[in-house]
Amino acid sequence: MNRRKRQRVKESTGKQLLEQLKGIDWRAQKAKVQSTLGSLRLRYLELPSLHQKLIPAIAVLLIVLLVIPTPDPEATPAQPAPTQRVELDIDTRGLSEQGSTVVSASSPNEQVWTEYVIQDGDTLAKVFRSNDLSVSDLNALVKIEGIDKPLSRIRKGQLIRFKLDANDQLDILQLERGSEAVMFFRLSDGGFGRSK
Repeated sequence: MNRRKRQRVKESTGKQLLEQLKGIDWRAQKAKVQSTLGSLRLRYLELPSLHQKLIPAIAVLLIVLLVIPTPDPEATPAQPAPTQRVELDIDTRGLSEQGSTVVSASSPNEQVWTEYVIQDGDTLAKVFRSNDLSVSDLNALVKIEGIDKPLSRIRKGQLIRFKLDANDQLDILQLERGSEAVMFFRLSDGGFGRSK
């Protein structure tokens, strides 16, 4: 019973719309549009030639911008998989504050720090080769060393400390720079990060 009433309402609305459309004087509407377009054309022709050329270009640009789809603000961006965090014991004091004593390993998994003092003519590549460190690790470190270039500007007497992981790969590298120390450490994805 409700369905029939709804259909009747729709039919009566459609009939009213048709009657309103039949009541419109289309010839008068056409004449109004033509007169408006004619006055706009006259105003357009009065504009400077540069403006006459720019108006169609801007109109095309607006149409293109309206047609290009915009990103949905409600759509959530794809989030990368969370990285696994590994807790590291990092001594943030400068090397001069720490002294030159190396703490012995308290457990079999914990490795000791190895210290090396830069000699005259040493390069970082030479230091890595003499301590059996991977050159690919050196390349990865140089890529992230930053604007101050602490790895590229080592000098005689500078202290370098490094620590190997359980697989004898470079885990942490620390450079003394005056009263500060710069530290590079291995990330869980195998790359390196830098402190400060």
